This record gives sequence, structure tokens and C-alpha cells, in this order.
Amino acid sequence: MMVSQPDIPSLAQFLSASKEKYLRDVHSNPQKGGDWTVVMGNEAGDLDSVASSIAYAWILSEVHKKPAIPLLQMERDDLDLRAENMYALSLAGITQPKEQLLFLTDLVPFSLSAATTSFPSHTFALVDHNSLASAYTFHNHSATVAAILDHHADEGKHLNASPRVIVPSGSCTSHVTALCPPELPTSLATLLLTGILIDTNGLKPGGKALEPDHIAAGFLAPRSTLASSLPASLISHEDLYGSTAVKDLTRVLKKLKAGVDHLSARDLLRRDYKEYVFDVPGAGPICAGLASVPVRLREWELQDAAGAWMEEREIQVLGVLTSFRGGNKGKGKSKREMAWVVYDGRKKNKEEQMSFDVNALAEKLFRGLERSEELKVRLKKRRYDMEKGGKLPDGARSRTYDQGNVVATRKVTAPLLKSILEAA
Repeated sequence: MMVSQPDIPSLAQFLSASKEKYLRDVHSNPQKGGDWTVVMGNEAGDLDSVASSIAYAWILSEVHKKPAIPLLQMERDDLDLRAENMYALSLAGITQPKEQLLFLTDLVPFSLSAATTSFPSHTFALVDHNSLASAYTFHNHSATVAAILDHHADEGKHLNASPRVIVPSGSCTSHVTALCPPELPTSLATLLLTGILIDTNGLKPGGKALEPDHIAAGFLAPRSTLASSLPASLISHEDLYGSTAVKDLTRVLKKLKAGVDHLSARDLLRRDYKEYVFDVPGAGPICAGLASVPVRLREWELQDAAGAWMEEREIQVLGVLTSFRGGNKGKGKSKREMAWVVYDGRKKNKEEQMSFDVNALAEKLFRGLERSEELKVRLKKRRYDMEKGGKLPDGARSRTYDQGNVVATRKVTAPLLKSILEAA
């Protein structure tokens, strides 16, 4: 069995020192921001994105000796929305993540939602997504994506990035792991492994885990804090899946991820949320948001929060993708629902914005969803009509569905939404 390597410096020390030096550089001399590569996961901020960004920044800094800093594309307080992230970070020795990690909060007045100032660096590495948000190029003409490691649909951008790895896998952390050196800190191996386990249900056979995930997990496990609890000889990925240590860690991560009862409707929307911009014929750029929520629609008041959230984010389409288990006490089969709202949430004082027909866009969206063979949606039998009761803004259109294809996640829905809205 591989002997764990000592953490010198520890991962926590690396992160704290990098954050301190980066902020000192960009505040003392804006030109120094150009010396750094900023590594970012996607704005949903799930464990896969967090672990991947931390690990790739470590690789660039400690292996390739290039200054790099992981940036979490969220506000500092949003970290509390994901208990599984906090737990995984603690396993890696990152016990004060709000102080040790870099957040958008640390870079005010820069903002993702309302670009009014340029970002202080121009070299980026993208993990768990493959398109740089426009806010990072605002008055930042030298902005360059130097590397991409991702497992989502390829958007065909940043073709000169190197490496540019956009390959299917259960977890993006598997692609980052492929670039790790043999002498990997125990803490980092553990963090990367948690990303794989939570995204592949503990490497469950026949599930989301693909070959890159099995290879990566086999590399990481004997270097992680689980090493002493694993079989003396790991012959195959089935051995790893069947180990008590892997099952126990996966169970804890899943339980923490599902523990959202204390969150408000707004918190549920922003907890796992991504935005997209689509070029819709006759309507111009349309901003859409997709929120993944692990709670069935009838158990929370989406209609109370949808309009305010769309106005806060200034979006025109909101899709809420729920996932849960049916049956008594949530022990039945996996199920999925969809709720969609079309509404012009943009501020009305922007003269340059192009108006659009809410009803026409809604009908185009609903028609495309209902014809999709990938999703296999059905209008909910028990009508969940958010337009009744007057809780949605005037003029908003909505529709809710049961989703027949329960394995189709946001990775399937996002490119399908693009094809529906951008069709002539």
C-alpha cells in the first residue's frame, strides 16, 4: 500500500498564504494581478468545483511553480449552504475555509451579476465548466483562458487552452487527479476523493462512475486518510466500492448534501444554481438560470421566491430541477420534477435592453420541453399551478412537469434548453 506523503506545507497553509499574497499583490499594485492564474470552478459551487479548483491551483503552484489561486465563484456566506463542502474541507484540514479561501466577497467592487469594474487578473484556468463568464472580460481585454478541465458539454470556446480536457466523467476531480504527481499530500488526495465519491454515489457499479473516475479513485484512495482502513491490496474498483471506509464516507457526504430542511426557498434556489445566456431569434440575449434542488416541489414554496429571485438575478427564464426519492420516508425510487417560469426580471430602466414577448418565449420553451425524448416530461397529474394565487409577478408564465428520464440531470437540461431557445 502506498504510504501517505507528509503535508509540507499543509494544504491549509498553502491556501492561506496564496490568498494573503494574491490580495496583497492586487491591492498594492494592480499590475501584479497579471502574475497570477486564477482557477475557478462553476458558480454552483458544489464539492466537485471546490475540490477541483483547489487541487489544480495547488498543481500549478507547487508542481509547475506558477503562482495560482483558487477562486470560489460565490459570496463568502454562501459556503454555509453546502454542509457537505464544509465537511470535506475539514477532512482536508481546511478548518477555517471562509478565511483560507478566496471568494467574490474578497474582490468587491468586482461583481458577476453587474459588471462595473474589471477583474484584477487576466489569466484563468476553468475547472468543472468550459466558458469564461463575460464579467471577467469586462474592461479586461487581455483575459485569457489558459487551461480547461471539465466533464460537461463542450461549448466550443477557448480553443487555445492547454490543457483543454473536456471529456465525460462522473466527476471533474477525476480529470484533475490525472495531472497530480505521485507524491500527493494526504489532505489533497482526501479532498479529491470526496468529490469523486459524492458525484458517483461511492463508485456504484452501473451508475455515473466512468473509467476516469475508477482510475482516479484507485490512485487517490491509498494516498488519502482512508488508506489505513482499505484492503491491503486493491485489485479492482469493485474492491474500492465494496470497502466499508468508502461506503461510510459516501453515506456521510450524501446525508449532509440532502440535509436542506433548514433552508428558505431563496436559499434552495441559490444553493446549486447556474446561469446561461442564449441568443434567441427575435428576442436577443436571454438570461436563464437553472437551480438544482433536492426537495420535491410540494414541500417548499417556490412560487413565493421565484419572482424575487428572477428580479434579483435579472433573468428571463428560471428552471427548477428537483430530485428526490418517492415512497414512504423517501425510501422509494428516484424521481425528478421540473418547474419553469418565464418573466422579464430585468430592471426596467435600461434603455439599451431589447424587449421580448413573454408568452411567445414561454410557448416555445414549453413546446420544446414537451417534445424532448431526452427528458420525457409529463404535465403534473396533480396540477401544481404557480400562476394561481397571485404569488408570481404579473405577466409571468409557468409550467410544472414530472420528468420521466430520472437520470437526466442539469448536464442534459442545459444544452437542451440552449437548443430549444436558440432554434429559429
